Amino acid sequence: MKFMIDKTLPQAFFESAAKHSRKKALRYNKGGVHYHISYAGLEKKIKVFATGLSELGVKQGDNLAILSKNCSQWIIFDLGVMLLGAVSVPIHSTLSPKIIAYILNHSEAKILAVNGAELLNKVLLVQDQLEFLESIIYIGREEADLDHFSKIKILRWDEVVLKGKEKELPKVEVESSDVCSIIYTSGTTGLPKGVCLTHENFLSDVEAISRAIPAFTSDLFLSFLPLSHVFERTAGYYVPLLSGASIAYSEGVKQLPKNLKEFKPTILICVPRVLEKFHDGIYDKMKGGPKLIRNLFFYALKQKEGSLALKLLDKIIFRKIRNKLGGNLRLIVSGGAPLNVKIAKFFKKIGLVVLEGYGLTETAPVLAVNTFENNKLGTVGRSVLGAEVRIDSEHEVLARGKMVTPGYYKNVQETKEAINEDGWFHTGDSGFIDSEGFLTIIGRKREMMVSSGGKNIWPEPIELLLNSNKFISQSVAIGDKRPFVSALIVPHWQEVRRVLQSEQTLEELIKGDALKKLIESELVAINNNLSEHERIRKFVLLLNEFTEARDELTPTLKLRRHVIFANHQKEIESMYE
Repeated sequence: MKFMIDKTLPQAFFESAAKHSRKKALRYNKGGVHYHISYAGLEKKIKVFATGLSELGVKQGDNLAILSKNCSQWIIFDLGVMLLGAVSVPIHSTLSPKIIAYILNHSEAKILAVNGAELLNKVLLVQDQLEFLESIIYIGREEADLDHFSKIKILRWDEVVLKGKEKELPKVEVESSDVCSIIYTSGTTGLPKGVCLTHENFLSDVEAISRAIPAFTSDLFLSFLPLSHVFERTAGYYVPLLSGASIAYSEGVKQLPKNLKEFKPTILICVPRVLEKFHDGIYDKMKGGPKLIRNLFFYALKQKEGSLALKLLDKIIFRKIRNKLGGNLRLIVSGGAPLNVKIAKFFKKIGLVVLEGYGLTETAPVLAVNTFENNKLGTVGRSVLGAEVRIDSEHEVLARGKMVTPGYYKNVQETKEAINEDGWFHTGDSGFIDSEGFLTIIGRKREMMVSSGGKNIWPEPIELLLNSNKFISQSVAIGDKRPFVSALIVPHWQEVRRVLQSEQTLEELIKGDALKKLIESELVAINNNLSEHERIRKFVLLLNEFTEARDELTPTLKLRRHVIFANHQKEIESMYE
């Protein structure tokens, strides 16, 4: 399927809407009732909203931000803004008020769309710091006294729509090379940077993804990763809508099992942490279930692929597991962080295809992905159509192509450092390409640790090994400028309780010897898979998981190491006393 990258995103969507006018584009659950918007209906809503924005004075080149959970208004806002030649600036809903204020000021956003009172309150907490914001468009149910605490003009979403119904959409000349969005990076190492992306960047990547892994008009995507992140936006929003597929909106990660059953999607765009949770949940349920089912489950996992025994057991055991995930999943695409090979093999065994890919915000985002025909576990696949990927002398992954950003917003120096004169973008990731062309990512170049003895140590492979252990939920490896590697470890409490059979509280288990000895015994096997200088010599057990709420994880659940180190400085230093 070819999307004509010389067009704009709204033009590409309107062409798709013309072909699939009566088909359901978006589906969602509201108050227990399922609703949908057709392609024709969505096109009309986008044009009306864009007209309403023009009546508010929005002009070509203006920056407009959105702070919202995934919903139909997100799509209408995004394409409506672009239709006017303005620039869409998504903001992660999990960010702190301080970072939200930084993004709004740095982007000089004139208008902000906000979904719900909770997110509006975040903005109002920092409203005195906002230099450029002129008005807020409120999405959601009517809230009493919206204006009471606000010094910024607040309009209801329906007010903007009403303005659009009364006027005609202005004609604006927009080029495919125009910047259509500024996406602020997750900021794993500091303040977010604004990545400028053009219509051509997005459309070239949509075409590349669609050639590698085609989406069909019969497909239903379940959207739960934040649309403010480029992975979900391109792979879970632009790809389906430009392919004539449908999107259903989840009510959140906690409601994901429920939404999988009710919507029965065929495609899920995912991150490894969610797959790990699925894996652990399935194991826990099987271990706690009837003995016969438990034995059959573990026996089935040992059977060879294609064997008669596996085919029979698949109908008895694995099909029931797939039905718990909706029963129709033909594909799970994983990205945003490294996927443990053990997890990928497990899903393959139970009859679910997981294809791992790789990309960055700066590349809109997909650079490489495995395919149905060529799925090499442990790698992120081969480079996609139009993407040149190579490894430099320092093992850094470099990329070039039409999906690569023109640069960072208001940051010429960073742009020059990231993109060389020949157009090669320095990803900041280290990796290698094997003889078959498959790319493997080792880790972030800047996150590489150098021990006090001068040894280079990559934390991510160590953490993948730790996290694959049934007694460990999360981990962070430490060792930069240190004499040895240590780790912060969050136990998998359900598995720990099952094995230790203790009535102690979690706080008591953390302080006691039984849990410490259990983890120490597990580390013996883990360390046997590591080089001498990579081995974990000491560890500290933590009671609570790392969370987005404490800024310890990015929206795609990657570790913000500098925040974790600051939050647990005392525990870290105790290991090196």
